[in-house]
Amino acid sequence: MKDILSAYRKRLAKSLAVLVIVAVALLLARGEGHLAFAFLLGLVAALVFVWNMAFRLWNLSTDVKTAHRQMLWGMFLRLAVLALVLLAAALASSEVMLAAAAGFALTYFVALGQLILWNAGK
Repeated sequence: MKDILSAYRKRLAKSLAVLVIVAVALLLARGEGHLAFAFLLGLVAALVFVWNMAFRLWNLSTDVKTAHRQMLWGMFLRLAVLALVLLAAALASSEVMLAAAAGFALTYFVALGQLILWNAGK
């Protein structure tokens, strides 16, 4: 499992580096550079989301007895992180909230897309 997650992490890091460069460049080109931090905040929240999910799956592969409890606890933690980040962004302004949500959604879709394509190729 460690080898699989290591290879996935490298592919994901390359994809996310390209995503960050393109997204921040687009925000700067539109004159909305102040939203770049909110976008990156959403990106980091999605990384926490994906890392937590991968970590839980890794633990579940070794201890099947606690699988149900681990998955429920993991889902609660992931949704709590998402709610806190989006709530904090929404308190700033609707533009900041949308930028954070876009960062989260794009990162999450890239991460899951990478995983799906990687598994389809095997």
